[in-house]
Amino acid sequence: MKERIMFLLQMIRNNKINASITPSSRFLAKQMIKWIDWKSIDTIIELGPWTWIFTKHIIDNIKVGTKIIVVEIEDIYVTHLKEKFGDKIIIEKSDVKNIDEIRKKYNIKKIDLIVSWLPFIPAESIHDKLKIYTSQGTIFRSFTYHPKKFRNIYAEFPVNEVGFSLVNIPPARVYWIN
Repeated sequence: MKERIMFLLQMIRNNKINASITPSSRFLAKQMIKWIDWKSIDTIIELGPWTWIFTKHIIDNIKVGTKIIVVEIEDIYVTHLKEKFGDKIIIEKSDVKNIDEIRKKYNIKKIDLIVSWLPFIPAESIHDKLKIYTSQGTIFRSFTYHPKKFRNIYAEFPVNEVGFSLVNIPPARVYWIN
């Protein structure tokens, strides 16, 4: 319940950061990580993890030694993630535009998986970097409440729809590249 209240208050303060009035469901989280070959994933960058639901599902599926870096700009979520996961993840309080600098900071040659929970505006800020990463084999996963707008924004990417979660407020579609 604490996460829902925190999320709602953040949405009221800035609806460009939170695109919904409630955190995403575990059903959407399961759709987002479906069909990932976890044995081949050594590095994950999670963009905008917010409260925790997706991070938990990722942690539950990774192999030992997988590096998870979460990039979160909101202080309240950074604090919450530290409390929830401790040293299971690396938390970078930063803007997603700094993804390349973060990769270099942790000496990551190749990002295996980027998982994004971002609304459109922050996500658009890293399109050029996503083109480079996905052309090198990085898997990119994202979701949207607005499929038509999503397809327009990611028009230059080879996007595939891989899931749908009706049990989410609002219902969401899951997309991936690679």
